[in-house]
Amino acid sequence: MEQTNEHQVTKKTNLSIIGIAGLAFCGVLVETSMNVTFPTLMRDFHQSLNAVQWVTTGYLLTVALTVVLAAFLQRRFKLHGLIVASSLAFITGGLLCVLAPQLWMLLLGRLIQGISTGLAMPLLFFVIMQQIPFAMQGTYAGLGGMAIGLAPSLGPTYGGLVNQFINWRVIFWIVLPIGIIFGLIGIANIQQIDQPTTIHFQFLQYLLVAIGFICLEMGLNSVGTSGFGSPAFYGNVIVALAALIMFGYLTSHRKHPLVNTNVFADPIYLPCLLLYFMVQFIQIGMTFLLPNCAQLTLHQNSFVAGLMLLLGALISAVLLPLTGRLLDQSGIKKPLIFGALFTNLAVILMYAFSSHLSMWSLTIFYAVYMVGFGFLFNNVMTYGLQHLKPQLVGDGNALFSTLQQYAGSIGTACVSTILAITAAQMPHQSTVVQTAIGTKYSYVLFIIGALIMDVLIIDIWKQIGKEKHSFELLDQDK
Repeated sequence: MEQTNEHQVTKKTNLSIIGIAGLAFCGVLVETSMNVTFPTLMRDFHQSLNAVQWVTTGYLLTVALTVVLAAFLQRRFKLHGLIVASSLAFITGGLLCVLAPQLWMLLLGRLIQGISTGLAMPLLFFVIMQQIPFAMQGTYAGLGGMAIGLAPSLGPTYGGLVNQFINWRVIFWIVLPIGIIFGLIGIANIQQIDQPTTIHFQFLQYLLVAIGFICLEMGLNSVGTSGFGSPAFYGNVIVALAALIMFGYLTSHRKHPLVNTNVFADPIYLPCLLLYFMVQFIQIGMTFLLPNCAQLTLHQNSFVAGLMLLLGALISAVLLPLTGRLLDQSGIKKPLIFGALFTNLAVILMYAFSSHLSMWSLTIFYAVYMVGFGFLFNNVMTYGLQHLKPQLVGDGNALFSTLQQYAGSIGTACVSTILAITAAQMPHQSTVVQTAIGTKYSYVLFIIGALIMDVLIIDIWKQIGKEKHSFELLDQDK
């Protein structure tokens, strides 16, 4: 932990961050690149949208289940071994996707690549929080987040271009060598600060969280075909809640838990974690909804549908490092204010103009949301982690990364479910009408999400005030 007190960063640290961030970027890029290929995959594999969306949902679920292990893996194994494993999983999964003759093999490849991203993403921010000086962590987290935050919006443009003019399999062929290069850079430069320790793997705890995540996902996905009143929905949800409650109990009553729940002792950490979840929930939900809406309702090809998100991607890419510097210089209040302003404005505009869909309105409103995203996304994570004790940063980081990926998975599943329910209730309407109405209902979901974000931002603001008051009392006592 010594480097966090220095005022300069070594070349090897910078290169290791570049390598890990690049590998994570490639994983997330392919994830959202596949979103615009769903109509094509439905035709190629003769499957429904509800089946094909597992290419993304299953991937995100695997990332989340891998990230849960991040704190344990970073304590138990050398960082060098983790980046090697991430690189190998990326290559293996990519080759399976390229060669997939059936949907199940494509899904298997995506699940293996999910392991790769699940290792790389928390490792990136672990290195930043461990090896970057405190006064520069916001800037570095912004730069690292720029790679991960840019990929979800850039992916549909890239995927649409390749799918429209070549073939969806080429999406993987192009990204594979880039991922290999970044992986080699990370492998050659990553440094070990703290030596690994021998700790017991809490298999039961991991099994419970896996059951919870998978059952909740399956329950939500079943709504589109079976409805809320079916055992497939409420049975899975009950099992999921029971498993997660048991997981929470075991982690708080074990000496070496899978994830140390002492992170929640800090009053600012939890609202930052939940706000981070909601920001990602809405953003990934949009990257799933808008390209499919453009293709099925506005009759655009996959390239144009993906291009629609490019403006927002570029805006977030520019903003993330700048707002990270704003956090370093001015604290969290300004990012919270501007983030709330733009995210609320975006979802309200989307709903208000939902009866007059156009490519221009979807492009501009998504870009507005991405301005708010740029102020909030990495800053709430960095601020939340900065409030933790050094020995808890790995656990706190693992939870942020886990909920980031699970938020994307749940966001995709919820939007897909809304579209499926709408179609089922209007069987005699055209796909255009079904998708347009389903899109409007999805905007209502985004508005609810934005209101939850507002409540969390107010809570963080109050906690900052209490913290400031406590410091003032301490100064008076002195």
